[in-house]
Amino acid sequence: MKENLDFFELEDEDDSIAPPCDLSLYSQAVLHSSDWTVGTIIDQLERKNIEMNPRFQRRDAWSRTRKSLFIESLILNLPVPQIVLAEKKDQRGRYIVLDGKQRLLSLLQFTGKSETPNNNFGLSGLEIKKDLSRKKYKSLDENPELIDDLNSFLNYTIRTVVIKNWPNYDFLHTVFLRLNTGSVKLSPQELRQALFPGEYSNYIDDYAAKSSSLKALLGNKEPDARMRDVEIISRFLSFQLYLDSYHGRMKSFLDECCEKLNKNWPEIKDEIDKQISNFEDGISLLVDIFGSPSIARKSDSRSFNRAIFDALIYYTAKFQIREAMRKNPVKLKKAYEEIISDDQFLNSVESDTAGIPNTFKRLQLWGNKIQDALEIEVLIPTLVDNRIATR
Repeated sequence: MKENLDFFELEDEDDSIAPPCDLSLYSQAVLHSSDWTVGTIIDQLERKNIEMNPRFQRRDAWSRTRKSLFIESLILNLPVPQIVLAEKKDQRGRYIVLDGKQRLLSLLQFTGKSETPNNNFGLSGLEIKKDLSRKKYKSLDENPELIDDLNSFLNYTIRTVVIKNWPNYDFLHTVFLRLNTGSVKLSPQELRQALFPGEYSNYIDDYAAKSSSLKALLGNKEPDARMRDVEIISRFLSFQLYLDSYHGRMKSFLDECCEKLNKNWPEIKDEIDKQISNFEDGISLLVDIFGSPSIARKSDSRSFNRAIFDALIYYTAKFQIREAMRKNPVKLKKAYEEIISDDQFLNSVESDTAGIPNTFKRLQLWGNKIQDALEIEVLIPTLVDNRIATR
């Protein structure tokens, strides 16, 4: 799947460093390493002991060629990276995937046990075992001449690390970050969806997957492979509902909001529906006025900046402000050109963006700019005792 969008990653500063944690807690975790055969892993996946539900499977980041080369490596007994799992709390023998999701998904798809468009794919782009080109798993399973390849595949052992008795979510987040320090940094939203399952988590995942406006904003044709689309809606809802309780650490804030909304889903669902409708209308208007390639970008960059978007959608999701924007698109575009050149605003979206001072500053500056440009009254958050107040 082609990645159509660059993300400005520096703004997630509290997601790029290990969260504070009592060092004594680290000794509680138990790490167990073993070599699981591919056959064993597939069996665990089939029995749903390894969390790879349909929503996770929908976030498919690898091309068929990359999947095929992984399968080829297993058949040839070439080294592949380890898989890291965390045993679920109070669910012995059931696991969350911390590292190896795409490899596990490739195994499911190749053996025809997935629920995705790539299910039961034929091998392609092979570099060594070219005799297996276009072959599917069924061919290996049914053709006696390919029995050696089938056995090599199923009997291949993959080092599997299982973390048990982990002390808290910050510990798993630290492990997650350390595992993803390479060139492709995964979104913490993937871990959040696994750690906090529930109706709310399912709701925002389903919404992100079907929203044409959100896809247009991000330049995607499919759900974002790293769940950055889900993170965007999660940030929006958390700010709309709980900005008064924001404490300056984005990762923890989103975790807390997700857990709270899952727990209180029956009571909060109607409000979430209302906010999602405002979010959808807000994105559609921004796309109409600015064009999706220009939204939440600085003038000299094509990278999507979530801190800028947080400020834009915070106000655009409010009906009266949205209607004023719709009637005055030229004034709004001019206001945006001015704010994106403002040194204070730029500083608030480039470093320490999760901190309370800069979170407040960008909301304040953009709110004032809208108010002056559109000549309407805007309810702008205030800073009280180093907390952002909305009332």
